Amino acid sequence: MSGREVPLPPAPERVGERLHRWALTTRDRVVASDPGYGRLRTAVTVVVGVSTTIGVLQLVARLLAVPGPAAFAMTLFGAVVAMIGSNALAGMLRREKLPAAAGFPVAVTVGLVLAVLTNTHRLLQVAAFAVVLFAAVWVRRFGGAWFFYGFMTWMGFFFATFLKARWVLVPELVLAAVVASAWVCLLGTTVLSTNPRRILHSTLGSFFSRGRAVAREAADLLAVPPANARQRARAERVLRARRAGLGEAALLVDAWSADRSAVPEGWSAAALRRRLIEAQAAAERVARAAVRLQDAEPVLRALAGSAAHHLASRLDVAALVDCAQLRRSADEVQAAGGEGWWWARSLAYGIEEFLRFEATADEPPEVDPGEAEFEAASALAFGGLPGSAAVASGVAASGAAWNPLTRLSMTTRQAVQVAMAGVVAIGLGTLLSPTRFYWAVITAFIMFTGTGSRFETIDKGVARVAGTVVGLAGAVVLARLTAGHDLLVLAIILVSIFAAFYLARVSQAAMTFFITVLLGEMYTLIGTYSVGVLEVRLGETAIGVVAGIAVALLFAPLSTRATVRSARDAMLDSMVALLDGVGEHAAAGEADAADAAGAAVDLDARVRRLDDDARRLALVARPLTRQVGFGGAGPRTARRLRLYVAAVSQCRALVVAVQRRPLVAPAATGAAVAHLAEALRAISQQPPGSAVPAAEEPLAEADHLLFQDAAASDDDPVVRHLHHLAATLLQVVHTTTVPAPTGLR
Repeated sequence: MSGREVPLPPAPERVGERLHRWALTTRDRVVASDPGYGRLRTAVTVVVGVSTTIGVLQLVARLLAVPGPAAFAMTLFGAVVAMIGSNALAGMLRREKLPAAAGFPVAVTVGLVLAVLTNTHRLLQVAAFAVVLFAAVWVRRFGGAWFFYGFMTWMGFFFATFLKARWVLVPELVLAAVVASAWVCLLGTTVLSTNPRRILHSTLGSFFSRGRAVAREAADLLAVPPANARQRARAERVLRARRAGLGEAALLVDAWSADRSAVPEGWSAAALRRRLIEAQAAAERVARAAVRLQDAEPVLRALAGSAAHHLASRLDVAALVDCAQLRRSADEVQAAGGEGWWWARSLAYGIEEFLRFEATADEPPEVDPGEAEFEAASALAFGGLPGSAAVASGVAASGAAWNPLTRLSMTTRQAVQVAMAGVVAIGLGTLLSPTRFYWAVITAFIMFTGTGSRFETIDKGVARVAGTVVGLAGAVVLARLTAGHDLLVLAIILVSIFAAFYLARVSQAAMTFFITVLLGEMYTLIGTYSVGVLEVRLGETAIGVVAGIAVALLFAPLSTRATVRSARDAMLDSMVALLDGVGEHAAAGEADAADAAGAAVDLDARVRRLDDDARRLALVARPLTRQVGFGGAGPRTARRLRLYVAAVSQCRALVVAVQRRPLVAPAATGAAVAHLAEALRAISQQPPGSAVPAAEEPLAEADHLLFQDAAASDDDPVVRHLHHLAATLLQVVHTTTVPAPTGLR
């Protein structure tokens, strides 16, 4: 095949083959969208818990001859407890569920009783509302089930206020809480139990499906005409998002591997970590090569795009055939003095490596008898990875020295902020509707849940308003269509609950949309629906958002810039630790096999620690890449984030190369990584966005040492990755926001 030929189109598939291929690729997309089926598991658990609890409570009410209004209140209250309880238990292991569920009725009863005690005095009730709001957030410091205990206490207070409950109704409501808690606990430990081994297996499948998604976007990028800069930028942006998703799936596998019951008998969690690091490096090799092949010879772009497309489409044999053709064409282009031949070989190698690792995904990794106790890079948070609030927990709030709120821990500070926002929401919300102000309070409360900085709080508030506006329109249409059809209304309520919880981690606006639809249908069911009621909900939501934003900005705000600085410094520290580990590996030289194995496990752990720190940085820096003109640096910040991601990827590839073969230039490698670590320490000493002249000399020295050593050839992958890392860090140093050291990165 000559260097100017293009690949022949594949033979047309029969209808059955096309349907089978479509089913496989559709499954890949579904599996990739929800690693370990965490969101699906939560949504199903909540829907099943709520729907069956309604039936159980109706049965209990009949057996106890509870009168109609009390039975309705009992059923509605129990359904709310079941919804929160099912959500809490969905992210727990079976052994954790019973102790957690035992506290649900206690937490709800505390809020319920406090509301009834204060419901005759308006000012006393407002003060109690503030106390409950404070306590509901403050107890989050204890972690785990306490997050939901606080929420249930607040919900018990809110629901009693909503129902204007009296002491005569309290026994039925407490009974509903006990029955609902016991029922969802029974479901959670039996038919809806969490199986860590199954979750680990499905998360592993999601990792490889996301690897194929990377290949799909690489093929789309290679199909973009080189002259179309706008379309190319968009394709590169989507490709970066797919790479980030691949990394998140790898970290989830790593987190679940820390549970001994999740790892199959005979498997090694450390060896599984190594396998996924190498598979991730292979997928990222494909992505990097696709970016670099944009200016390559047309034949190389065509063959590379075909190989990536076949990988994404699960046409693995065709992908391997394309890779072989791509290698031959790369040789011919190199001989002719053309461009892109090296990256073409790299892409072919990446695809072959990825398929090799996927083919052995179900085979147990070899157990090293001397390996250390496995420790995950990140602990699980409700079955997923920790959010931005975990990153911001150690960051000091902004404010004057006299302000005592700036010296409080994050949970205490947020508890004070929520209480203040809640009081403001009650005051303003009452002016709009004396009977429905609670929607403003709910919004103010939710805005401080799971957020780390003031920009995140604002984003969450805006998303809730947007979701409410669109949801109001949907609720009006559905209410008219379903009026008088109670079974259809109930079905839409359950579908809305499912969709709200399934999309909660993806989009606040989408979740709020379905919650608004749910409320519209619930009002239809109880006979209090009107467009005016939904309009009041919109107004109260807006009031809650205004109250939350005002408090987040004015009272001990947590700066997004400070949070980003903290996350960046943590990531740079992890990168230094990894390079120090590589230096130790190089210094070991002719170490025996046992020592080499121990060093390899340590390097793998440092890679995953660095991956998680990079994920946290991207999470908290997201608002700054959008807030151009409001203190964010937009494009420059986004560019620096891309450079950091590239540096992390190069570090991962460096570790893979270091552990695969003996070092050809151990002395030069050790000296080079020491200089790179020195440069990273200099970068971390300066505020983000500042010029770092102290880093330029060690970066240049690292390159010089590698060029100076005769054994350190660019043909060696270790040397090549070190050169690339030095060049990337030099770009970070030169990508400044302002010349002075007070700028923003």
